[in-house]
Amino acid sequence: MRKVYLDYAATTPTDKRVIQTMIPFFNQKFGNANSLHSFGQEAEEAVKKSREKIARVLDCKEEEIIFTSGATEGNNLAIKGIFKALYDKFIKGAGDKLHFITTQIEHPCVLESLDALKQMFPKKYL
Repeated sequence: MRKVYLDYAATTPTDKRVIQTMIPFFNQKFGNANSLHSFGQEAEEAVKKSREKIARVLDCKEEEIIFTSGATEGNNLAIKGIFKALYDKFIKGAGDKLHFITTQIEHPCVLESLDALKQMFPKKYL
């Protein structure tokens, strides 16, 4: 029986071009991009070039490209970052409220991020 994978919302196969590009960083050029030694500097340069390429394709600023470890970290960063930006710009001192709308079938990391915001900020803001 042939298997069919239908959970592309959870994970997808990696493009062969990405795998080929990443192979040296898995077994030869594996320095920590935050380290000062030459291995780290080489990794940092690769991250910088990747950010530049992605920014060109997306027609945005390089500093707008943020690499995360996966969807959970990315969702947390986006939700909490949006709230913080809106809070600082519009809510603080104005007394307005923010409304986040989601469903119970949303990914747990989204629901947990929203729950964390409820715990961190007074009810008058959410």
